[in-house]
This record gives sequence, C-alpha cells and structure tokens, in this order.
Amino acid sequence: MEITLYEAAEKYLRGVLQEHFDPKKLPPITKWQTEREKLTADRKQLDVDYSKLRTETAAVEKIKRSVDDILHEETGTPQRTRKHDRDI
Repeated sequence: MEITLYEAAEKYLRGVLQEHFDPKKLPPITKWQTEREKLTADRKQLDVDYSKLRTETAAVEKIKRSVDDILHEETGTPQRTRKHDRDI
C-alpha cells in the first residue's frame, strides 16, 4: 500500500514539476564558478601585494625612527616616548 502511494505521489510531483520547470530560470552556476575562480586569483595577487607593502612599510618606519633618533641626538632635545595601546 505504501509503495503504491509513494509511486503515485512521485508520478504526480514529476508531472507538476515538469510543468513549472524552465531551464532558462536556473541559476548561472558555471558563470558563478568562473567568477569565483577569477576573484580568488585576484585575492591571491592582492595578498602578495599586501605582503610586499607591509614589508616596505616596516622598512620605512624603521628608517623614520632612525632619522628621528639622529635628529634628537643632534639637537639635544629629549625624545618623546609614545605608548602604543592597541587591541588585536
């Protein structure tokens, strides 16, 4: 009895779904996949660029600190100390 009811329900649902099924309304999955691959490649390149910029920024900050130290030594003024309170 249950198998018969299942088969009847399956037949009914297939008929109803086939009437409403339109392949043109399907989401563009392949487009999304290619876009995701492109964006992933772009993100990886941006990560590389960011890493380079962080390295360059650290070097520039080190040079700036050295210049500040030299200037303070030459002028004889005491250096201001900075307290960095940063939450990570």
